[in-house]
Amino acid sequence: MFEKLHKRMKGEGGFTLIELLVVIIIIAILAAIAIPTFLGQREKAQDTAAKSLVRNAMTSMETAYVDTRDLGQIDPAALAAIEPSIDWVDQSAGGGGTGYASDTGTAVGTTPPTALADNNAVNWGGAGQVYTIGSVSVSENMFAVYVNKAGENAKTVFSKSIDSIWSSGW
Repeated sequence: MFEKLHKRMKGEGGFTLIELLVVIIIIAILAAIAIPTFLGQREKAQDTAAKSLVRNAMTSMETAYVDTRDLGQIDPAALAAIEPSIDWVDQSAGGGGTGYASDTGTAVGTTPPTALADNNAVNWGGAGQVYTIGSVSVSENMFAVYVNKAGENAKTVFSKSIDSIWSSGW
């Protein structure tokens, strides 16, 4: 009995072509499922980096506001002294006024941000008691915040533009 088993095992030389093809097909199916999932996670990570950058810039702006109590007096040098890792891009003349977000979370009446989060850059603008900050993620989605510190009108609105459609909330 052991001789038959030994002869049978000696005759087997490996996997058949069909077995190998089945394994390759299974691996291809699993890869087809996994690759889009991984790419989606990459875009989420890029968007999260942009959101984090806008929040860090917001913290720096609040710190500068404590010193001046007037957002119109804040300039890129003051912001860079507070947070040197951020590239403060102000597209408006004289230090503020351009809005990169609105109080409703839509893009009506605002200039979309152009600063790239990949370069650690944010657009910012502020005057009086209102400021906005925005940045564009590597996935080309835009994230911005609108902050109004004026008494009963005080509010903070986070906005996003996914596929060029603006909405409030992150």
